[in-house]
Amino acid sequence: MPPTFNCARLDVGNDGVATFTMARPEALNALSPGLKADFQTMVDFVEGNEDIRALVLTGEGRAFCAGGDVKGMTDRLADGPGPSRQGILEVHGWLQRLHNLDCAVIAAVDGLAFGGGFSLALVADIVFASPKSKFCSVFSRIGLMPDMALAYTLPRVVGPTLAKDLMFTGRSISAAEAKELGIVHSVIDSEDGVLAEAQAYAARIARGPKTAVAMTKRLVNKTFQSSYGDIADAEADGQTLLFTSPFSQEAIRRFVEKEPALYNWDQMTKDDA
Repeated sequence: MPPTFNCARLDVGNDGVATFTMARPEALNALSPGLKADFQTMVDFVEGNEDIRALVLTGEGRAFCAGGDVKGMTDRLADGPGPSRQGILEVHGWLQRLHNLDCAVIAAVDGLAFGGGFSLALVADIVFASPKSKFCSVFSRIGLMPDMALAYTLPRVVGPTLAKDLMFTGRSISAAEAKELGIVHSVIDSEDGVLAEAQAYAARIARGPKTAVAMTKRLVNKTFQSSYGDIADAEADGQTLLFTSPFSQEAIRRFVEKEPALYNWDQMTKDDA
């Protein structure tokens, strides 16, 4: 049974896909203390949960997430630098876990992804967006530097020069430009909508080997901080373990016996999930 949230929902389907919806549409899903607490609760519930094999992040209304709650920033000024710094570190407590979550994480962006919302989209493994979506590292507009790991994730996607451009200027980019830059995997312009397409994609991933996905994700996430030798060691350790998994043994047996594949993306449609 999913836990109770302040201003979000978590729906877990029978297909192994969980959908976490930020539900502060009147505030463009700005990251209030309550919503940040909801993310912590969600990560605690999803991490290690064998019933959840893929996670979709989305927002209710006309924004995915508009970032920090600017109205609440005046309170932070009154509190001084200490509590503000501690609050940022507390966010990273769950944000880093979300980034390394042991299942695929898909962001379904249908509207604004500004500031911390842009950061949230990029800690997902894959981003789907509707044509009306916009992305913006808005921090410079109010004299701040990027937070919520955007300075970590964005340069790894677009390179340091383009990341600096987006961060220095605070300009917004369309879903189409975000796709050209590699930020967005797919721009979804269909009657079903971006959320339904992201859920269908997630459901197909959920049919595959969760442990292999988790270990592959962990390997890729740390590749830029690792040497060739470190990656080789991690690959050898992980592959050796995965060879002994029930999923791998059954998949190999089917291949040898020329039986239908246990998991083959190319032979699946979104209706198969």
